Amino acid sequence: MTPDVVIVGAGLAGLSLAWHLAPHSRVVVVDQAPTAGAEATSHNAGLIRRMGEDPVERALAVRTAAWMADPGPRWSRSEASHPTGAVMGLAIDGHHLHDAAAHLRARGVAVSVEEAPVERAPALAGSPLVHAWWLPDERTADPATLVAGLLEGLGDSVTLRLGVRVTGLRTVGSQVCGVDTTEGPIDAARVAIAAGAWAQSLVAPLGLARPLIPLRRALIRTAPHALSRPDHPWVWIDDVGVYARPDGDGWLLCGCDESVDWPMPGPGSRGAVSGALEAAVMDKVRRYLPSLADARPVARWTGLRTFAPDRRPLLGADPDASGLWWAAGLGGFGVTGGYAAGEAVAHWMLERDVPWLSARAVSPGRPHLRRWSIRPHGDLGTATLIDVAQQLP
Repeated sequence: MTPDVVIVGAGLAGLSLAWHLAPHSRVVVVDQAPTAGAEATSHNAGLIRRMGEDPVERALAVRTAAWMADPGPRWSRSEASHPTGAVMGLAIDGHHLHDAAAHLRARGVAVSVEEAPVERAPALAGSPLVHAWWLPDERTADPATLVAGLLEGLGDSVTLRLGVRVTGLRTVGSQVCGVDTTEGPIDAARVAIAAGAWAQSLVAPLGLARPLIPLRRALIRTAPHALSRPDHPWVWIDDVGVYARPDGDGWLLCGCDESVDWPMPGPGSRGAVSGALEAAVMDKVRRYLPSLADARPVARWTGLRTFAPDRRPLLGADPDASGLWWAAGLGGFGVTGGYAAGEAVAHWMLERDVPWLSARAVSPGRPHLRRWSIRPHGDLGTATLIDVAQQLP
């Protein structure tokens, strides 16, 4: 039977879209990896951060966090996320993120100025903070459990085709009508791209300018550490780009580095961390989280975070290719906003209103910047402008 929708990509955005469509449509989800959630979904730190720089990111995060707090009867994985609280701090630019704080308060999110951040989060002892906020309801999530919960809720109307690579989009004139795969064609009335770092290459043959560029970032897991405990909030010093999340008895540490890196065809985007990159991350930890300077790295990896130049996702119907839909470009906030992204796209497919998100702001056909600011060292002060066209393969 011909499906109503083919979704390319079984990460959190693609699975969320399938989960929301399942009661209403016949759906096929295709992913080149042998397991769902194998790429960017499995490489992140699992922070549900609502205090982002962009209002679209915040809208998706607020919606996703609200669902995680009360997921409803279709959800059976209560252990998928839990509230830990978070301290968001600034070390240099004391004016950064104040608009985000005001926006969240207007949306009813608890955000207060934190006068004693070390008492709240001992890992911040010695940190040179000029400002800090306390967000008591921020959460962490286990990406693998989120994937498992979404898979459980798909039902019989959704078919998973894992280990199958999409080689191209099928078209009749300007109408997208399915996909070609390594196991043959799949026809469908609609095709949704949720393929992360591989998304741009799928539509380039159609002549569509949808510049989704993957940025690689490192994460480091440490050995057990005296300050790590389950009730310790995660901490993020945003203007300099460093965060720490308790992880079992140790920490997950990130220096928020960014470097353009296109994946090879086929599955597998997890990468290694060079000695120089590990040293740079740990040097940043020593400067801005000195209480964790003695944390000993025991594992390290890099993953890809795929962005449009304005750092907003591509969500909804493509205005230049009938039948083509998008749920891509969530960058580093796939866990933070993936549920809401899937919900929004599903509602637009079903011709329902999404009052909490502007379709125009995330339209796949919106104009894009020609030059883009990335942060090789993770901080605002050393951002670098790159030419978008020169970065496309």
